[in-house]
Amino acid sequence: MKKGLCNFVSIAMALQVVTIPIISFADTKSSPVSWNNKKVEFPDVQNTHWAYEAIMDLANKKIIAGYDNGKFGLGDDVTREQVAALIYRALNLELKKENNNPYHDVNEGSTMFPNEILTLTEMGIFRGDEHGNFRPKDSLTRAEMAQVLKQAFRLEVKTEHTFSDVPTNLWANDAISALQSNGITIGTGNGKFEPGMIVKREQYAQFLYRVMNVKSDENNINATSYIDLDLKLAANVSGKEIDNYIAKYHADSPLIGHGQDFVRAQYEHGVSALYLASHAILESGYGKSEIAYRKHNLFGLRAYDVDPFKNAIYLPTYSDSISYNANYVRKSYLEKDGAYYNGPTLAGMNVKYASDPKWSEKIASIMERIKGFKLEDYKFATELPKNINTLDVNALSNEIPYKIFSTDSVATILNPELYYHVPYPFDLQIKSEPNIEENKVGLLTTGVQIIPYREDPNGWIEFSFITNGKKYWTLKNNMNL
Repeated sequence: MKKGLCNFVSIAMALQVVTIPIISFADTKSSPVSWNNKKVEFPDVQNTHWAYEAIMDLANKKIIAGYDNGKFGLGDDVTREQVAALIYRALNLELKKENNNPYHDVNEGSTMFPNEILTLTEMGIFRGDEHGNFRPKDSLTRAEMAQVLKQAFRLEVKTEHTFSDVPTNLWANDAISALQSNGITIGTGNGKFEPGMIVKREQYAQFLYRVMNVKSDENNINATSYIDLDLKLAANVSGKEIDNYIAKYHADSPLIGHGQDFVRAQYEHGVSALYLASHAILESGYGKSEIAYRKHNLFGLRAYDVDPFKNAIYLPTYSDSISYNANYVRKSYLEKDGAYYNGPTLAGMNVKYASDPKWSEKIASIMERIKGFKLEDYKFATELPKNINTLDVNALSNEIPYKIFSTDSVATILNPELYYHVPYPFDLQIKSEPNIEENKVGLLTTGVQIIPYREDPNGWIEFSFITNGKKYWTLKNNMNL
């Protein structure tokens, strides 16, 4: 039995075409549905079909589409690559230009959705099999479907299932119990679930429709603003929306392009991406504070007042900083057994997180500007799971790692380049050297030779002039090193 899809941990929302889906579909006897104002026909789905309501509901929500011949594809199998593409669409993600590829069988020639698969793999949403393969063309079984839906919609196991053909040691046992106990499936008849049966497109649509319409008391959202919204709920925001907001107000922000890191942390560590982005913006001044820029520390982790720059933890990337903060906030502030828990909202966090009584209002204001609060955005929101793995902050160092050059190194300036006292390009407070009032020193001219000493993680070179041993910093972009 295939086990790969049991690793999905987020939304797998219905069927995806294997061709460009910007077409329309609808039964000729019913009111048309439209995508991009184009009339759609769906000739193979009559309004008497048992899955008609589910298919049309999902089509209206722009979750599914048909083939380019106008048909839905009744009876066709659902494949892993199609599910990956739909998770990607459901999460409202944008493609990354480059992705790490851990698979032997994912490339432009093997699947239409290589970037979607790899982007979601980097997010930790799924992984391949024990042989390092994703198997994009493989079909989806009912057991795999159950696991996907349970993980995606955080379905709880209310009671154990009653199916005679599902052993308790089956890897998808809990998922199948969750589907039955939440009223999503009654099985295939005769007390069976048939976990190894392949799922068809219309069947997947029906299951998805049911699970999306499951309502429970614990999922009722009573918030009136971001101030009192549970921060464990998935924010309906994309990385692109976060990036666009940052670029609009601070076009030189180092955070531009990292919007997806906030979304990734949301699903990996169970904290609202909208909150994480807003907190980082407030704490780091759009990523332009010296601690944020030089140490990639967006949230002031360990930046104690006595010497904030020296004490602040260094993190290799902004993504690492976001993940560590999300993990810490979820564990310490949003869990009932957390050391500083006072309710899983901004208002609750404010009590013990910040001395500024307006802190929560400031965060909420940024969240509102990125994406205005709408209760309907959280209509189907469920609590994100807590990551059972705790990131060990104590294992991190406050020291910036430098690359050291050999003592006989010499570099030549190829094009004019500014140089500074501190490797920091913004005209803001210098916390590492408080006595420096003006960081910018001058301009290195073409042909000048310098002695390089070390390089920081952001590509700054500490150097001195050949005739003067005093050390400065410049970016390495315009030198022959």
